[in-house]
Amino acid sequence: MAYRPKDIYRGRRKFRVPLNIFLFVLVFLTLGGVTMFYVLQRYMVYDANGEATLQLPFGQEEEAEPEAELPYETAAPTFEPVAVEIIWEDPDFTEVDLGGWEDLKPLRGRFVPLREVTDATSFASAVSGVLGAEYYDTAILEMKDRSGQLAWPSTVNTAISFGTAGATDVTEAIARLHEGGKRVAAQMSCFADTMLAQRNWTVALQSNGAVYKDANDVLWVDPYNRTVRTYLTDLARELASMGFDEIILADLYHPMSEAGFTYTVTLQTAPDPVVAVCQMGRRVVNALEGTGAVVSARLDPDSFRGGLGAYTGQDVGIFWRLFARLYCSSWADVLESDTELAASSMNGGSTDQRFVPILGYIPEDSPPYVISG
Repeated sequence: MAYRPKDIYRGRRKFRVPLNIFLFVLVFLTLGGVTMFYVLQRYMVYDANGEATLQLPFGQEEEAEPEAELPYETAAPTFEPVAVEIIWEDPDFTEVDLGGWEDLKPLRGRFVPLREVTDATSFASAVSGVLGAEYYDTAILEMKDRSGQLAWPSTVNTAISFGTAGATDVTEAIARLHEGGKRVAAQMSCFADTMLAQRNWTVALQSNGAVYKDANDVLWVDPYNRTVRTYLTDLARELASMGFDEIILADLYHPMSEAGFTYTVTLQTAPDPVVAVCQMGRRVVNALEGTGAVVSARLDPDSFRGGLGAYTGQDVGIFWRLFARLYCSSWADVLESDTELAASSMNGGSTDQRFVPILGYIPEDSPPYVISG
């Protein structure tokens, strides 16, 4: 006869409930211990010997900070009101004479525009032309034009940040020209800089509520702006380190507009183009001191001949004291008068030594010249 499950007797399990309670308590204590271990970690303090002590935030008396002991007692200082008048004065350039021109010789150069410098075939031809011609002793390479584009792969922060750096390495060409007995100068545009004004409007020169654009659709940057000044100084210093013998500052010039201008900085005195332009030039000259490179400037022809230096900042008398040479575009009909005008304001040296007309032809009597090509 088969047994049914309900007919089988099962004894009571006496230890089942106590065992469950014990296991529950064990798990609770284990989890609590692990939690306390990690919580108390923040209160462990280690001394210089690596021994740890537990310092809980409660139950501790705050130690009063000891009062500093003075070596001697001193009376509290007393101040008397003083009337002070702050006077903002423009820099005085009348006594400035930075020199650097004493050992210069008359220059006969070939100007190589940026478009040729950045084209490998054209650049190689221009370098060979200077090396092979006795009537050239200097190659003048345009390394930054009015668009703001640089010819070389500059590492200056502003050039990298706003994409103005180029890709042409001219150091080998400079070395070749030096080996051939030629000098090499770099021309860079200063305040005419379309790319920087477009890509960083916070440094752009403003007129009528917009970025200033001249008759040639070139945008300009603020000559008072610190970022602009630092950028140009860093570029000049970088060019000197590449082996250039001379740095020519073009467009070191304040444009003119009947509408007036708005600057990116707050001026303590009335805007003065001469101060803005000449301060920039002096800053570059000082930055290149000791590099072996001389600093020159390229004059705006209309400003030079029209006596507009007070409006454009190109005060020729001050420029002669700041720069080694002055360059200016000229032609046959005005060459003689340009030379006489330059001599009338010169503070030292001779026009053969320091004034360089930029021409489209080679003059017969071989004065200093740059052929623009």
